[in-house]
Amino acid sequence: FRCHRTVRRCEDAKVLEVAEQAARAAGCLIREQVGAKVIRRKAFAADLLTAVDQQCEEAIRKIVQDNFPSHAFLGEETAETTGGIEEMQAQEGWLWVVDPIDGTTNFASGQPMSAVSIGVAKDGQLRVGVIYEPFRDELFTAQVERGAFLNGQSIRVSDAKELSEAVVASGCAPNPKSSAPCLRAMTELAPKTRTLRILGSAAVNFAWLACGRLDAWFEVDLNAWDNAAGALLVQEAGGLVTDCKGSPYTLSTRPICATNGLIHFELLEILAKTKATELDP
Repeated sequence: FRCHRTVRRCEDAKVLEVAEQAARAAGCLIREQVGAKVIRRKAFAADLLTAVDQQCEEAIRKIVQDNFPSHAFLGEETAETTGGIEEMQAQEGWLWVVDPIDGTTNFASGQPMSAVSIGVAKDGQLRVGVIYEPFRDELFTAQVERGAFLNGQSIRVSDAKELSEAVVASGCAPNPKSSAPCLRAMTELAPKTRTLRILGSAAVNFAWLACGRLDAWFEVDLNAWDNAAGALLVQEAGGLVTDCKGSPYTLSTRPICATNGLIHFELLEILAKTKATELDP
């Protein structure tokens, strides 16, 4: 058993090293081209794509394939051609789940609040998470059962014990069926918390929660590439990640409630009360 654990940790360490390299490579492209022109809109008019999104994903993919040619790769910008997370999750082996620019609207608007998000799972279980915020040169990393780190220094979630002490973040997605429940919950939370934030990047929300800058955050509809790295980061920093009804997190979970663990169930009660646990009909 001890030998198996040692081998696993060595595998994870090598994967983490490559993930860090890939995240930094993509981060350089983000930092150099912030404010890039929008080339296409996705399902909704406010869901944007720039050429840099594709450049970043290609840079990450090349580094992964050069080091681990047998590993599967699920990236936001090519997900339509590679199949869904459910199908890929069912496969054995390693899977890289990548958002090359999390916070594309911020990026396209010239706002320095975007990040690279790389989560790596084996046999459906997250093993490594990396979030790189290039504008502050902040590299958030996590390995399962090894803790969470910011630029090599150990990090922990906050010790806020009540919502009244908490800084809580949420999202305002392009899809109105997603944004409406989040905004309902925020309206209910406003007088009950220290303050609220909408940062425009799930990855930054996860990273800031893991290091104590936020105390909680939630959103009712995220993709695996939005949350894979961040979920592991928060868990390894001592926090709690579930869906918005309190069920355990998996790579297929779309509604996300992430907290320092101390205020989790208080926040879940608000989400239930405001019917902010899933997409509106």
